[in-house]
Amino acid sequence: YLSRIQRGGRIQPFGCVLAVEETTFRIIAYSENAVEMLDLAPQSVPSMEQPQPEFLTIGTDVRTLFTAASAHSLEKAAVAQEISLMNPIWVHCKNSRKPFYAIVHRIDVGMVIDFEPLKTGDAFMSAAGAVQSQKLAVRAISRLQSLPCGDIGLLCDTVVENVRELTGYERVMVYKFHEDEHGEVVAEIRRSDLEPYLGLHYPATDIPQASRFLFMQNRVRMICDCMATPVKVIQ
Repeated sequence: YLSRIQRGGRIQPFGCVLAVEETTFRIIAYSENAVEMLDLAPQSVPSMEQPQPEFLTIGTDVRTLFTAASAHSLEKAAVAQEISLMNPIWVHCKNSRKPFYAIVHRIDVGMVIDFEPLKTGDAFMSAAGAVQSQKLAVRAISRLQSLPCGDIGLLCDTVVENVRELTGYERVMVYKFHEDEHGEVVAEIRRSDLEPYLGLHYPATDIPQASRFLFMQNRVRMICDCMATPVKVIQ
């Protein structure tokens, strides 16, 4: 059960994913939507009549799918001692020059690279956007540091407010596990038309031990659209 939920083999459709060997950059897994999103071609017989997009299949060197500068950025991230400090990496598809954010992280069998299309008007692309993001983060940290000691409830309320301001999520909540292992929503901020969960209690069976273990291993989980159809990962 733990193995199935730890690596469910599905991703959210707003981006795509490639898993590679860390030393060779050979692809060992990819999401089904990567072919279309990265403007690639599935494994097929090449045509001599017109230029063909790069192929995507197990064993493909991921560096061949992107521009030389992008490949160099991925190589630089791969040798970094703390790979998270390199994220996000800007990369461009070799043929279409389509831009992406690339988020790289290590796993036991290599590296996982998450790709998210970069919009033309994305604020992060501009210096002003970077400054604004920095200001939001600094303000959130300042708020937390200014809180009085010992008031966990106030801390939780402030955290959910700051997280919503930083992310734009429709609902942010703090979920507490009690000693008898049942859960309680102890802080919440939400869109006004959503049903409130604050103060509700849930039995210990609502979140199995295997899921709780994953909460400790994976501190951040991004689900942009809980109603979206998940995309299969091919291995």
